Amino acid sequence: MASAPLPPPTLLVAPAFSGARALRHILSAHPAINIAPELDVLVDAITPDGRFMKRDAFLRSIEYDVRFKRLGLTIPPGENFAGIARSLYAQIVAARPDAMVHGFSLEQDFDRILWLWPDARFIHLVRDGRDVAVGNVRAHRAGNLWHGIADWAESEALWDRMSHKLPADRQFALRFEMLVNEPDYELQRLCAFLGLPPVPAMLQQAPILMQEAQGLWRKAETKEISAAEHRAARWLLQNSYFLSGTVRPPSIIRRIRLNLSNWVAVANHRRRLLGTGLWLKSKIVGKIGTRKAKARIRRRQFDIASRQPD
Repeated sequence: MASAPLPPPTLLVAPAFSGARALRHILSAHPAINIAPELDVLVDAITPDGRFMKRDAFLRSIEYDVRFKRLGLTIPPGENFAGIARSLYAQIVAARPDAMVHGFSLEQDFDRILWLWPDARFIHLVRDGRDVAVGNVRAHRAGNLWHGIADWAESEALWDRMSHKLPADRQFALRFEMLVNEPDYELQRLCAFLGLPPVPAMLQQAPILMQEAQGLWRKAETKEISAAEHRAARWLLQNSYFLSGTVRPPSIIRRIRLNLSNWVAVANHRRRLLGTGLWLKSKIVGKIGTRKAKARIRRRQFDIASRQPD
């Protein structure tokens, strides 16, 4: 007997440090909601025009992907990329078969998932991009707010394009700050979108939201805040976030300094994480090393990264 078709997935979409993990934790308290962690390896394997990565190339791309390994999903033998994607989603569903809503999280390029599931639903969580930028800086993914806010602005631009094309019954947007201040109301709205009654256990998990620091961007220097706000002004205003003052584009000299400080901060973090010797070796091998040498370096980097907290 053929297995029942899987329901279209529900995607929780938001860039890193938007509070999506806290929201997913709250949603997991509902017995009928099953949203898995980030599965960006899927959209990474799809081009903007819908071409899929070949099986062997996809397997190479995830071989040293720490976040994917932590999901505990298995790759089916013999399947092409589309078959692999369907199998991964089926494993997510099978982990909680009694749930009615299934899906996973995405941090970037989330429109590309429509090439696999054209009927997918989306929950878009938006947070003040300046707080997101601080998260990127504190995690050493960026060296300043100017670079830290870039992914957020790109994500909001993408959602703006998508939201005009998706039917209303397949999209839901909520603000992180509203979720923090009025969790009962916001969770009721979200459950109504999902077609489920809210359960008290969700609200009991809401205090986890308070662990997310807010407003730390205000402690940055005025010029850095102004540059970040200039980069994302349209999306900050569109999402009802007030600008802190007069927004001016950074001068050419200022941009050079921002780019340099970003490179130094990210490189220094990478050097501290790997150790100076391995960091230097990875730079050299990456440029002139053999395929086997590059594989050994990637394995050592993977071993170190796998020991770091998620």
